[in-house]
Amino acid sequence: MDQLPPWRLFLWVKFIELMVQIRPRAIRRLLWNPEPKMRHAIRWYYRMGRRVWFHEIWSFLWRDRFERVPLTLGRFWGAPLDYEEEAMAVLPRARSKITAPAKPLNSARMS
Repeated sequence: MDQLPPWRLFLWVKFIELMVQIRPRAIRRLLWNPEPKMRHAIRWYYRMGRRVWFHEIWSFLWRDRFERVPLTLGRFWGAPLDYEEEAMAVLPRARSKITAPAKPLNSARMS
């Protein structure tokens, strides 16, 4: 297989999402959760998920457009950033010149 058609990938992802949401344990938690606030939160989450699910299907069918030339990972991500600074890298410290401390402004009165 040279490349995966977008429609097949989309259907697989939607199938996996559906299978996760209709597990018996998930349905039992949705319908018979003993805590009213938790049950309300779970039902709200399912309502939002259902709206998003149908919106994604609508967008895939009518709004999204796909390129005829397949998009490579190099084109998608851009140039590698191997030269970028590493946050956790320990770099050698540059030696600084030690200078004499400055004289206080009121040195004449202190004597």
